Amino acid sequence: MPFADTTLRDEYAAAVERVAGRVLDALRGAGDPAAPTRPSAPDPTRPTHPTPSAPVTPSTPSAPEGPLLDEGPLPKASLAAVRVLGPDLFAAPLLAGLPPDGPTADAAAEALDTFPMAESSPAHGATTAHPAPLDAALANAWRDRATARLVELAGRPAPVAGPEPACLPEPTAGDWPRWSVAMARLSALALPRLDGPVHDLARRHSLTLARGVTRSMLRRDYRTAARLARWLAWTEANGGPAHLDLGPVLDRIRAVGDGSTRMWLELSITERLSGAGTTAAGTPAEPTRPGNRPAHGSTGDSPDGAAA
Repeated sequence: MPFADTTLRDEYAAAVERVAGRVLDALRGAGDPAAPTRPSAPDPTRPTHPTPSAPVTPSTPSAPEGPLLDEGPLPKASLAAVRVLGPDLFAAPLLAGLPPDGPTADAAAEALDTFPMAESSPAHGATTAHPAPLDAALANAWRDRATARLVELAGRPAPVAGPEPACLPEPTAGDWPRWSVAMARLSALALPRLDGPVHDLARRHSLTLARGVTRSMLRRDYRTAARLARWLAWTEANGGPAHLDLGPVLDRIRAVGDGSTRMWLELSITERLSGAGTTAAGTPAEPTRPGNRPAHGSTGDSPDGAAA
């Protein structure tokens, strides 16, 4: 790969971590918009990412406030990060029982305009006999539609979403591991105020999700395990059966996961959905410092892991 391409990829990856840190701050009640601020309104007193030793607090987040749409466009890398995180940008208000905030919706709409949703939906050509493939393109299509829906709920003009993507097929005895990986790619949909065919699948097959968590933990694919645990927390929060005690699962992922801000965000949202991240005394567990994780922990990049 050319050096310039590698540099651009690293720049976008760093931007995703920064924006994920802003969402974490919003979940902790910092009161700032989850989306990045404009260059014309920098905030030098505020860190660009969460402090590794800072616990995920259980306080009720407030609605994100503050200026977001100052003059001048957001950097393209920041818009790419907004596009990648999608529905997770709105996690703080949604988990607090509030509607999506307008400033973050504006940034999400701009990101979808800069990086348009695919015009060719995976729905085309999919039938019951030949379902849509369980690939990243299908996951992106569903995440984009969820983001557009949340922009609309914020009272902003919704981006053109196109036809609804095909839903995943029902899991079978032979392909449930692959189905679990596909559901892990869709973990950003596991939020309040979002519902649809993918959520119906999660409700019907929560036991398969639990099997996927167990399998991923045994394979040290902690990224996939964290995302499937989030789906389990969502199903339990919506009245589904509790097939696993998520507390020890999340504790283990904190101890041996990749330590990225995006992983902390996934765990924090899961904890808010389930309350599984608190200790017996009712205090939040301490996140692992990135430099102190064991050498044998996987970063989630197993051959069948849920990338991006």
